[in-house]
Amino acid sequence: MGNAQSQGGDGNSVISGTTTDNNNNNSNNTNNNTNTKPRTKAIDGPKSESQRSSLEDQLDSVSLVPDFIVTKEELSKFTGNHCEHNNKEKRIYLCCKQIVYDVTQGRDFYGPDGPYANFAGRDASRALALMSLKLEDCVNPSLADLTDEQEQTLNDWEKKFKSKYRIVGRYQAD
Repeated sequence: MGNAQSQGGDGNSVISGTTTDNNNNNSNNTNNNTNTKPRTKAIDGPKSESQRSSLEDQLDSVSLVPDFIVTKEELSKFTGNHCEHNNKEKRIYLCCKQIVYDVTQGRDFYGPDGPYANFAGRDASRALALMSLKLEDCVNPSLADLTDEQEQTLNDWEKKFKSKYRIVGRYQAD
């Protein structure tokens, strides 16, 4: 018995700790709704501090990601520059670890005049891991040569984005 992944009504992938028995053929079952009998795992007593910490770490890594793919070309359009046809400010997106975030509310940081403007409309994962504002680190998507410390820095950025900004979708470079 494991976690089930299903499609939510809002188009989001949903990860659940229960599974649904869609083939319940038990003739002794008097419940008319045999298609949604949940199977759950029993919880045995209070958790130790290390078990709670491990569970909290797992929950921190779970988030709902829309089943929406953002390509490199599409992402590059969301840099916060003004729309030419209506002079309305555009949204600002950036990618961190294959997830695209709407960072428009952080326009002072990620907008055209902000210190992190190079991250807007790009996969900023490498630059974030290196704590670099250089454009060449924003256009190089490789994470293969990161040290453990740099990977941890990137993970910290990911947690910040997940807690602060709306997730737009998954990034697809090609």
